[in-house]
Amino acid sequence: MCLVASGCVEAYYEIGIHVWDIAAGVLLVTEAGGVLMDVQGGPVDLMSRRVLAANSPALAERLLQEIHSFCPIRDDAAPSL
Repeated sequence: MCLVASGCVEAYYEIGIHVWDIAAGVLLVTEAGGVLMDVQGGPVDLMSRRVLAANSPALAERLLQEIHSFCPIRDDAAPSL
């Protein structure tokens, strides 16, 4: 996400990443004017463990058509026993 924010790459996505790994990246991309969303097209949800960062809305929308996502266990889910 730092590379998206700096303009070195056009997009990045990851599924399964934890909130503590993406919180600062989300801030950097937002401040740089980039686009952040969930890999299913909704707004980014830090606890969902899914993120798409892009340098433009058009690119983000195009990438959403190519990503086959799944739903990992949320970071705010109750622990299983």
